[in-house]
Amino acid sequence: MALVTRLQASQKQETTNDITRNLLSLQFESALTDEEREFLDLRARNHAISVTQCALVTVMVDIFKKAREMKMNIVNPDKKRTTQILQDEGERDSLIVGIIGCGRLGSQIAHCLLTYGQIHPKKLQISTRRPETLEYLQHKGVECYYNNERLISSVHVAIFCVLPSQMQGVAEDIKDYVSSSLIMICPFSSLSLRRLRQMLRSSNVIRPVLHWDKGPQDRQYNHSVNINTALENKETLLGTCPVGVDKSNLVVWSDERLFDIIVLAVINMCADQGITQAQTLTVIHAAVFGETHKKPLACEPLTVSSFDLPEGKETSMPFPFSDLVDAHESGSPLMKNIRSNEGIVEVFVKRYCFLFEDYIHKRAYGQLS
Repeated sequence: MALVTRLQASQKQETTNDITRNLLSLQFESALTDEEREFLDLRARNHAISVTQCALVTVMVDIFKKAREMKMNIVNPDKKRTTQILQDEGERDSLIVGIIGCGRLGSQIAHCLLTYGQIHPKKLQISTRRPETLEYLQHKGVECYYNNERLISSVHVAIFCVLPSQMQGVAEDIKDYVSSSLIMICPFSSLSLRRLRQMLRSSNVIRPVLHWDKGPQDRQYNHSVNINTALENKETLLGTCPVGVDKSNLVVWSDERLFDIIVLAVINMCADQGITQAQTLTVIHAAVFGETHKKPLACEPLTVSSFDLPEGKETSMPFPFSDLVDAHESGSPLMKNIRSNEGIVEVFVKRYCFLFEDYIHKRAYGQLS
């Protein structure tokens, strides 16, 4: 009790002695001209873009990780694959993620993957011009080097965090090493999807498209907190989800079509291994929507007809491989009915938030490994 009293007194004294508190002349904005003040909205927008992209990439990688685990169970049914084995750093079939370019934004994504995505450090590789600056990641066990060809040849998902002006050079480095099954994510690129497809010579490219209102904004947004704090705020996290949320008061919001692309990317993962349509639906339900044996979907499950394909013996065939770029720009007949299914969208939103809520819960109860 005495300790609490002293602490309260100390805090009170600290507040009283802070003579600079609320002095407008000492605030950042006070030194700006009227012309410069017009750009203040960019602070909130830039922060919201970083938070949204970090959340989207973390969720996508987690979905692809779970999809690969299930896919390998189907491909190798005789191999017992427990959760403990899948978490083992020596498990060769678990998802390997690579990041090309690791400046401020790349580092933020790497941190989110290791923290909220709970990717094992041995399953994350980084190729950057200055790997010596990433000592803190290397200390955790992340392999950091400068060899784009090596990275692309070693990973299942590649995340590009380089400047648009550097993409052509990176594309030239890796052009002979890109496999049809490699998923490439370009979260911060300003290049069009068609241009990225041409440069990377692959249609399995995802660029999370973000939107915002032009001109000054009067929406409230706290851009002073770090990305971790923002992602652990339920309201902020919900605002990063591409579907199922009210976007009218958001500073930045993600394109709804990303939901379609995530599902199609999982379908491509399965189609590449010749997995049947029926088995692919099982993978989608588990990886994208969080279905388990103990927790069945809280809505009608997807069927082959949900993708505008006929039911019947065709379900023993794989889904067709999709061009993710064309699907984003022109839509896909496979995805015609998905976004209109409110039940399945609601389940996706819960699965989206669960990844971050699960980490917070484990941290609170000391369950993190």
